[in-house]
Formats: sequence, C-alpha cells, structure tokens
Amino acid sequence: MNDVDAICNLKTGLIDARKFRSNQATKRVSTLCLSNFQEVENSHSAGINTIDLDKVEGRYLLSGGADGSIHIHDVLNLSGNLQFTCKNVGKIDRQSNRYCHKYSVECVQWYPLDTGMFLSSGMDKHLKIWDANAQIPADVVIINGKIYHHHMSPNATQHNLVAVASTANQVFLADLRSGSTTHELRCHSSSVLSVKWSPMQEFQLASGSMDNRLLMWDVRASRSCLFSMDQDNGRNHANVEKTTAHNGYVHSLSFTSDGLFLISVGTDSRMRLWNSETGRNEMINYGKILMESKKGTRFDISSDTDPQMVFVPSQGNILVYELTTGIKRATLLGHYNTVTCCAYNENLHTLYSGSNDRNILVWAPEAAEKIREDPVNKEVGFGSRSLMPRRTLTEDAWSSDEG
Repeated sequence: MNDVDAICNLKTGLIDARKFRSNQATKRVSTLCLSNFQEVENSHSAGINTIDLDKVEGRYLLSGGADGSIHIHDVLNLSGNLQFTCKNVGKIDRQSNRYCHKYSVECVQWYPLDTGMFLSSGMDKHLKIWDANAQIPADVVIINGKIYHHHMSPNATQHNLVAVASTANQVFLADLRSGSTTHELRCHSSSVLSVKWSPMQEFQLASGSMDNRLLMWDVRASRSCLFSMDQDNGRNHANVEKTTAHNGYVHSLSFTSDGLFLISVGTDSRMRLWNSETGRNEMINYGKILMESKKGTRFDISSDTDPQMVFVPSQGNILVYELTTGIKRATLLGHYNTVTCCAYNENLHTLYSGSNDRNILVWAPEAAEKIREDPVNKEVGFGSRSLMPRRTLTEDAWSSDEG
C-alpha cells in the first residue's frame, strides 16, 4: 500500500490513526541509512561510551566519553537550509569544568520528567546529578566500586531510587532525596554490568552480571531477588546459583516499553528475549552479536513500529532486528571503529550511534534523504502547484493577527 492509499484509508476510517502512524514509522525505520544532511558536531577527544536522548522533547542528546567529558547536543538546531548540524550546546570537560569526571564516563541519563537535570557515572566511582542549565552537579553520590551503569526509573511515583551497577558484587540503590545509598541487593557473585527498572512495575528491577546471570528483583521484598533467568527454561529459577542466562557476561539490558519483555546481550555473542513475569526464555534466534568490550554496549528498542525493532551494536556495525521474530532487517555501516551505543528518536524516526571513532552518526529514513536532495528553492507538490508554503522548521507559526 502506497502513502496515498494509506492516507485515503485513514480519512475514510478504514484504518485508525494509531495503526497509520505505526505503519508509517515501520516503513521509515526499515529504510534507515546514513544521513548526508544531518551530522552531530564532533566534540569528543576520545571514544564515546554512552549516549541518551531526552524522552520529553526528543531534542537533546547527551554523550559521555572515555576522556571523562560530557556533551549536550541539540538535534533540532537547524541551520536554515536542508542540511543542518546538531550543535553542541553544552560541554563539561577537564579544561572548562572543574566538576568533570576524573576518568571515563560509562553512563549518562536524562531525568525522566524534564531536561533540567541529568545523571552521569563512571570509573571514578561517582554518580553525579547535574543541573543541565548551570552545568554543575547538584549532588554527588560516591559508590563503593567503579560504575559500569546506572538507571533511574522512567515511571516511578513512589520512590526516587537510582540503581547502580559496579565492580562490587551487589546492586546499589541511591536515593536522590537523601543523596546517599539506601540499601544493597546481594545475590550476584561477581561485578554487576547493567541494571534496568521495569517501565510498568516501578519496584521491579533487572540486573546482569559477570557471573553470567540475569536476576529479577522486587526492591520492596525482604528477599529482593525474585528469580534468575534460565537460558534452558529449566525449573531452577528460584535457585540463583544453578541458572545462567548466557554463556558469558550479561552486559546489556533493556525492557520493552510495555514492560512485558526484557532483552539481554552477553559476551557469548547472543541476544535473548525474556518474559519479564515468568522469566521464560522465548528462544528467539537473533544470530551473532559481536562484542569486543567486556563492559558491554547500549542498545535501544522502538515502541512506535509494528513489529518493534531492536537496534544493537555489533563491532563496527548496527544490526536491526524484529523483536518477536529475530529477522534481521538491516545492517547499518558507517563507523570506523567499534560501535558502543545507540539511541532511537521516535519523533523523527532517526537513530543516533556513538563509537570509539569519536563520532556520533545520524541514521535517517531513506525517503527523507531523497526529499532533501531537491534544491532548496524547489517547492514540494503535485505538478507546478505547491501543497504548502515553504518555511523552516524553526520558524514560529504564530501571528499577531490571530485572536
């Protein structure tokens, strides 16, 4: 079905607006390619370990590097023509900011409710809560171990806990209100590499470790560990020591937007899909996911496409899979070194990826790239008649003549 037929079906009520949007998003994501018209201003002096796109506006992109620096990029800062650069609007490095991390930044995350605050952590054992406007830390929590990952729940209403994964064998829970760790979750026998809060069950937490195990927690319970994921779907979920989720380190985790499924990636070059309620391995074969770093990578999942897509780094490439079938839809080539992280923008249907080559690349739908190839003064429309007047996306549509 072409776009004209789809629009006609939408107008006549043969397809609802949600399905129409999902179909269009799927079509655009299926044609992602390296953008020739969008680029992120190159500002890192070392490899990029982590990126995060704000969920409020989908406008500001955080990036953290191996040199301890943090940068904020405005991905909607248009230059006035069809080619634009995502400007660096914030910089925290050792030359300009004395509060900068001393060592490598391993994780950055926007505060879920607004872009006035973000969190960062790294090898200096510090979890920092930043004022994004002043670019100074509002608070610092010192963790007993080098930090690999942290995560703040996107939907929590009854707590302000940040889960922290570190070289210690336990998961630390830091309270933003008190500025200190409240308690520890003990069950892992080696360093914890990744943590993720469920987007639906606000007290449910998943953690992956160097002990090859993936654990599910309820932080309210006295015995917080609910069960351990078993890659063979045995009956030993309650026996944590006898089950493994991967034949290698479990270094990357992500829930689907509805919280029903959890995806894990390990150093055994496998990605697995789990039922988050039962711990069942759904036995989806995604093929090999090649990782060079034991610290893992950061991948992302689309929630606006049908089926949902998984964007996961694999050495110098990014692989795009269908979530529920394991079918590989695309291999995105463009980086010159190992890709470490990626983030999907649902507003623009674009993908951002960071790498050890110090670059952040933008992947846009092929149709959008073809439209931008037209001359700047050429109006888009049927025949010689334009459908709408041309104006830049940053231009204010408000008029003083309006009542």
